[in-house]
Amino acid sequence: MTKSEKRGVEPVVLLVDSKVRDLDVAALIQSNLQSLGINCYLEPLEAFRAVLAAYRPGMIIFNHLTASHLVAWSKRLAAMGVLTAVLPNEGIAYDLEDLRFLAGKFHGDAHIDYVFSWNEPYRSVVLDEMKGGATKVEVVGIPRFDFYFGPWSRLLDKPQVPRSERPRILLCTNFQVARFWELPREHGDRFFAPWTGRIPLYNDYWRAIEAHWRARKRVLEYLETLLDAGRFDVVLRPHPREDPNYYRVWMQSLNESQESRLWFDPASPISSLINDCDLEISCETCTTAMESWIANKPTIELIFERDPLWYREEHARCNVECHDPRELPQIVDRELADPMQPAKRELRRAHLEKWCSSPDGTSSLRLARIVANALREKQNANWSKLTVNDFRRAAKLAMFRKLGRAYHYDPLLSVKNALFRERYAGRHYAYQKSITPSDVASVQRRFQLLRKTFTVMNPAD
Repeated sequence: MTKSEKRGVEPVVLLVDSKVRDLDVAALIQSNLQSLGINCYLEPLEAFRAVLAAYRPGMIIFNHLTASHLVAWSKRLAAMGVLTAVLPNEGIAYDLEDLRFLAGKFHGDAHIDYVFSWNEPYRSVVLDEMKGGATKVEVVGIPRFDFYFGPWSRLLDKPQVPRSERPRILLCTNFQVARFWELPREHGDRFFAPWTGRIPLYNDYWRAIEAHWRARKRVLEYLETLLDAGRFDVVLRPHPREDPNYYRVWMQSLNESQESRLWFDPASPISSLINDCDLEISCETCTTAMESWIANKPTIELIFERDPLWYREEHARCNVECHDPRELPQIVDRELADPMQPAKRELRRAHLEKWCSSPDGTSSLRLARIVANALREKQNANWSKLTVNDFRRAAKLAMFRKLGRAYHYDPLLSVKNALFRERYAGRHYAYQKSITPSDVASVQRRFQLLRKTFTVMNPAD
């Protein structure tokens, strides 16, 4: 028990959806909270029930509360006096109906005490959907973008890719639903079920799935053209929700010359890859492009089918576009020669101001201060309402932590997935992206070392 807990200030639990995308920023928020005297625990999203008796938190931070089982759980938390908060891990939606869904249009009965918004458009829609409710909506920006600023940028591990004299090109793919085209239809139907019939943009989702499937094949032509040019080193980074094996199979077909100029990196923090590249290439609308603007890296956007679910003109006009693989090497040469891309600078500044609250490296600190104040002001929860099931789940969480596993560990899952992939692919994917105790311990050590080595901003200021 920490000093703050001994004084009666309850801790906070931050649920982490994806270790590749979300763990570093979760640890950054945790570090800032601890500097403010608030203890914070990181657990996988699937442990949302188990953390209640395990940590007796004053607040639980979710990445969304739009699923019916989470809505029901939020009501129980409210009845006990546990605050609920939402910090989206994907907080930009250019479509108004998409924004309204994220804001709770179809789950208005969820009990949410705090929404941490990436931007003012989302905040406005949330307030409109809440219709005068008690939810506090705070615009904090995008905490994970803090890693493009000091001192947090020092935490990023350098990619283990040796430098050559050739420019380093980072190509980020984002074909996260392409896999459904090759799985039984119920996988795709189940994935899109929360949005179908509620957001018109999603109604023809099989068209969008097929568009991703075709674009994923098409991007290999762009990659091969870059490699055959012979004057670039290419780092290939798939979206955390993609199946990396698709690209590993393709890599086996490369000749020795092509292979020598390609590095495949599905796991390094995206911030470190962007900071270490000379130019970034994204696939239609992708937040990696915005991150590259923040890092002052030239960007190119590959254009595929302009499917309305994957392409946004408001975003695309901030990038240099490429429509033909044969033209890509020449476009890369041209943009490397003038990497500031002056014609796009004002468009990007305005876009970042509107959709990302003008990132400045202090987003996680703003969020931590709000959480700390909320916990200090609240009354402690009524822990007499814990049930036998709550304690059972907490015991399971503790047991798997000792074994170094995530809460939803299944020792036979790998075997099941190998034998019955169509049935267990979703569960296997869900576990592979989850954080484990060793993942958390590793990133915490890096933060502790940073605070010992460098003078960082004082959260109390």
